[in-house]
Parts: sequence; C-alpha cells; structure tokens
Amino acid sequence: MEGSNNYGHQHPLLLILNEDQLLNVAKCSRCREKVSTPCFSCAQDCGFYLHKVCAEAPLELNHPFYPDHPLLLMQNAPYSSGGYICNFCGKGGNEFVYHCSCDFDFHIKCALFTFNIAENNLKELEHVALQDEELEDDSSALGVGNH
Repeated sequence: MEGSNNYGHQHPLLLILNEDQLLNVAKCSRCREKVSTPCFSCAQDCGFYLHKVCAEAPLELNHPFYPDHPLLLMQNAPYSSGGYICNFCGKGGNEFVYHCSCDFDFHIKCALFTFNIAENNLKELEHVALQDEELEDDSSALGVGNH
C-alpha cells in the first residue's frame, strides 16, 4: 500500500494493489460499483473507497461521443429532482455525473469506458491513409473525391 492525495476526501487515502489487502466488500464512493483493485481506501477506515480509475477521472472531459461541449464532472446531479439519466446506458444516478449545460449526462464509468473505446479505435486508424492512386481514383468516381 502506498499513500495518495485525498481526491476530495477529508482523510488521507491508501492505494491498495492486491485483492487480499481489501478488508471488506465495499462500493466505490463515485461510481457505486463493487470496489476491486487497484483502488484507494481511507486511511482512517471510514468506509470511503475509490476505484483508481474513478479517483483519477478528469474534472473536464472532451468526449468524442459528444463533441459539442466539454463534459464537467459534478459530485451531484444538477437537476431539482437530484437525479439524472445516463445518455449512454439509460440508467439513473444521482452522484458523480459527467454533465453538459445542454442536459447531456454520463455516469462516470460510462463516460470513461466509452472515452477509452473511442480513443483506442481512433488510434488504431491513424495509420490508415489513402496513398494508393487507384483508391483515390475510385473515390473520385463515387463523388467523394476532390472535383
């Protein structure tokens, strides 16, 4: 175990790397899913846990699935009802939402999961280029090339 900054928690946190170091079954304080390693645990044993990925989630996310505006990580849903519906999975939530001012919302896990998928797919395609003259000629014939 090693120490960490507190990611908004009032007590110091410890980084737990091995499942056998988890003393009890707990839920992540951000995504509300069962904690697995690597994760952070409160050094004061107050029951505060965070998945490492949830703890390190950026406060602002320029998400490729929603390029219109950046999504801001908010601790609570900004609606009078206190809840929100995730625009990715369709399930409700009330804490730790990536939110846009035009009422677009992602659970923290949905935002990070889909962001990683999109980033990896885009990186895999970076090497693809139309260098072949025959391919360029075909695309012109289809009306998608430069005229």
